[in-house]
Amino acid sequence: MNKVITLLKTELKINQKSTLILSVSGGVDSMVLLTMLTNSPYRIVVVHFNHLKRNESIIEKDLVEKYCKTHEIPFHYYTISIKAGNFHHQAHQMRNHYLNEVAHLYKTPYILTAHHADDLFENVLIKLTRGSNLLGYAGMQLMHSTDGLTYIKPLLYTSKEEIYTFAEKNNVQYLVDSSNEENFYLRNRYRHAVVPIMKQENANLLEQITQYNKQITHAFDYIRNTTKSLIKKDMIIPVDKYKLYDEAIQDDVIAYLIESEHLTLSYEIIQKIKKILLSNKPNQIYKLSKNHSFIKAYHEAYIKTLSLIKPVKIKIKEGENDLLNVAIFTFFQKTDVNTEDFIKLCYNKLAFPLWIRHREDGDLLAYEYGHKKLKKLLIDLKIPNEKRKNLWVLTDNDNRILWVENYYVNQTLGDSNTIYFKLKGVRKNA
Repeated sequence: MNKVITLLKTELKINQKSTLILSVSGGVDSMVLLTMLTNSPYRIVVVHFNHLKRNESIIEKDLVEKYCKTHEIPFHYYTISIKAGNFHHQAHQMRNHYLNEVAHLYKTPYILTAHHADDLFENVLIKLTRGSNLLGYAGMQLMHSTDGLTYIKPLLYTSKEEIYTFAEKNNVQYLVDSSNEENFYLRNRYRHAVVPIMKQENANLLEQITQYNKQITHAFDYIRNTTKSLIKKDMIIPVDKYKLYDEAIQDDVIAYLIESEHLTLSYEIIQKIKKILLSNKPNQIYKLSKNHSFIKAYHEAYIKTLSLIKPVKIKIKEGENDLLNVAIFTFFQKTDVNTEDFIKLCYNKLAFPLWIRHREDGDLLAYEYGHKKLKKLLIDLKIPNEKRKNLWVLTDNDNRILWVENYYVNQTLGDSNTIYFKLKGVRKNA
């Protein structure tokens, strides 16, 4: 017990007046951790989950609840029902949800689980098999914080053998989960077939896995702290500077942005985006999910949440025209108002009515020397793709382009008549 309490007090610096939320399954690992913490200075709150998969689940619930009543420990019980999909992933998400709920109820950030050194080793093997980032290859973290909560695994560097020894010496009651013996799950196959052979080869294997975990974690922490010093709160990658970063930092910068959006991350994704950032192409997009894309726009790169842009074409009337509640386009053919801040367009003949819309493929601009594609003009001006999509374009009824927001006014139309117009942005729902 002293080993765990010392870890919490001294190494992790958890104040002894803190409340700890402890996930207890009824198995030997969590019952040993619960026993260790029962007589500690910390206040303990227990959460137990029934996954409705085994008949003995209700016996486990009774065991944990009885222990909590005997020792006057608050007890919270949840059932988790998964009908389809990835059971382990969904169950993990639901357990986290309920643990967070209880943590907020008791106004504490600390959530404890009973993962141990054998679990750590199995996780390392799984990550090596499936692929991960640097921190993932470490297997698990002793402590990590996210969304204001701190998750702690006090037994992470304690072997299963030590846990059984403690249980026997202290007469800890626990139940055995029969599903741990099934080879249906990858973790169990490693546990039964791979781990025993590796332990035969090296009696100190778990100690070396612990050292490996700490070394990888320390290396990751150094790299991530460097990344955070380079990427500011706006989460924008400066492309020119990025090309000068060390390769390890280049990879982590990409991972940091993707993780900040809670999106799927893999080594393959990182390398594809890295290739985009190091290329000489100024404008590129890599789709990360249905609603997110990684954008490279000249000297900046960032992740953008996508919004569906529907084709817009609005008929212009005299006076003010509301453009989708994001801007006001004011148009006059003849006016007595002060037109000093209006754009003045001269012409001999136009096909009325006028229309305003967003840019379209094939748009052509007229100049005295001939025509030029609008796309080419925007490329020459180094206007990022995302900004191009939202530009307003004014045309007459024959789709002849009269004006492009900020970048073009048609001066080939003659000078017999004049129209006046201006675009003014407004706040949404203003």
